[in-house]
Amino acid sequence: MKYFIALAFLLICGNLSAQHTVVMKDGSKMNGELQSIKENTVTFFYKGSNITFHVGEISAIYFDGNVPATSSASSGSNSGQKGVSFVMPGRKLTRQPKIDNLTMEKGIVVIAITINKYGNVMKADPGAEGTTTTSQYLLTKAKQAAESAMFDGGTTFPLEQKGTITVTF
Repeated sequence: MKYFIALAFLLICGNLSAQHTVVMKDGSKMNGELQSIKENTVTFFYKGSNITFHVGEISAIYFDGNVPATSSASSGSNSGQKGVSFVMPGRKLTRQPKIDNLTMEKGIVVIAITINKYGNVMKADPGAEGTTTTSQYLLTKAKQAAESAMFDGGTTFPLEQKGTITVTF
C-alpha cells in the first residue's frame, strides 16, 4: 500500500512540475509538457504522444499553466481545426465573420485589419505574419470574411484601431 501511495505522489508531483500551455496562432491551446526546441521546431508531449510544430505555428508558450486572458474569440470546433480568432484589445466581436470555402484547400490566413470607433472593419489586408497558405482563393475568402465582421463600438473608442483576424480553413 505504501508503494502505491509513493507512486501516486511521484506521478502527481511529476505532472504538476512540468505543466506547459502552447497557444497556437489560430487561438487553440494545448496543455502538456514541452520536450524540446530545436532548429525552428518545437516538440510537445500532449495526450500521451509527442507532437512536433514549426515555431511559426505557435503564438506563445506558457509555463506552469499561467495563461493570461486574451482578446480572442473562436468559432468552430474546440480542436482548433477550423474557425476564427481575433486580436483587438478592449473590443468584443459582435458579428462573426462569414466564412465560406467551397474547396478542400486548407490553411491559416492572418488578416491585418483596421476598424473605426463604431466597430466597422475599414481595411483588411490578408497574408499578415502567421499565414500558412499562398492560395489566392483562401486569401480572398479570408479578406471577405474579415470585412463582414463587426466589433463593439461607440464614441469612447479611438477613431481607428488596428488588430488581426485569423481564419483557419
